[in-house]
Amino acid sequence: MPPASEEVGSSSPLGLEKLGRRLLVPLILGLLALVGLVLAVDARQLIRQLAAFNLMLLAPVLVLSLVNYGLRFGRWQLYLGELGVALRFKASLVVFLVGFVLSVTPGKAGELGKAWMVRELGGGAARKTAAAVIGERVSDLLGIIILTGIGALAFPGGGWITLLCLVASGLGFLLLAWSRAAKWLIRLLSLVPWLGGKAHLLADVHDHLLTLQRPRLLASSLLLSVLAWGAEGIGFGIVARSYDPATSWMSGVFTYSASTFVGAASMIPGGLLASEGALAMLLGFQGMEPAAAASATLVIRAATLWFAVLLGLGALPMAL
Repeated sequence: MPPASEEVGSSSPLGLEKLGRRLLVPLILGLLALVGLVLAVDARQLIRQLAAFNLMLLAPVLVLSLVNYGLRFGRWQLYLGELGVALRFKASLVVFLVGFVLSVTPGKAGELGKAWMVRELGGGAARKTAAAVIGERVSDLLGIIILTGIGALAFPGGGWITLLCLVASGLGFLLLAWSRAAKWLIRLLSLVPWLGGKAHLLADVHDHLLTLQRPRLLASSLLLSVLAWGAEGIGFGIVARSYDPATSWMSGVFTYSASTFVGAASMIPGGLLASEGALAMLLGFQGMEPAAAASATLVIRAATLWFAVLLGLGALPMAL
């Protein structure tokens, strides 16, 4: 677990000087996703569908993406405050935005590199901030599961999916707050030869993470997650309804949340390939024409994932 270590190299501990090279991976994956969608449909029809998209609709979709980022930044600030991490507002915002770029890169420059960035900017030990980053991801995942359950109510028989999602999120809460289970897992990891020497660091990160799991704070962070990802789900609904007006807002939230979950579960940086495939497939299951589904997928990914990456790249010079 990279952020548990306080070791740094002689160059940037984040590897930011090599970030351009690391971005080749997500760019290649993004290109493969594009090629895959083109091969799955008639290329000429896809081009016609993309050309037919009303660019004026991008404004509200991008605004809703910014709402997502703003709410999640508020949660990031809340976490840092609870952990006692003293970081100036501007520096904190820079770290948060650069995290969008780090989230689509493999290896050491993963999003947990935010913990090192905070340390380098005077915010204290990376282990403490790593708990905030992990807390973000857990809160995001639970929020997405809840939204998937809510959106499932738009479909006949969707109540079973809703129930499953509620049970899954409830179990997530219990496992997160059950310190005995976490300590047992850490003891188990200590038996692994190459992790044994760092087990105490994992325990330290977990202790900080427990600080973020108090009921009131957990409820607040989860509410922010649901609102944040719900905003992007509505943005996706705007795009989907432009291709098929019969698409309901609830089904749009379900489709976007479920595909985001698939992308997260794939463990691929940025959920590339997995999220695109799930989006196009779910839209197809709901009766949308393949070329329209592929076009809607490309538009929403550009207005969410790649828009976030561009914001992160814009903030990157302030982090170097």
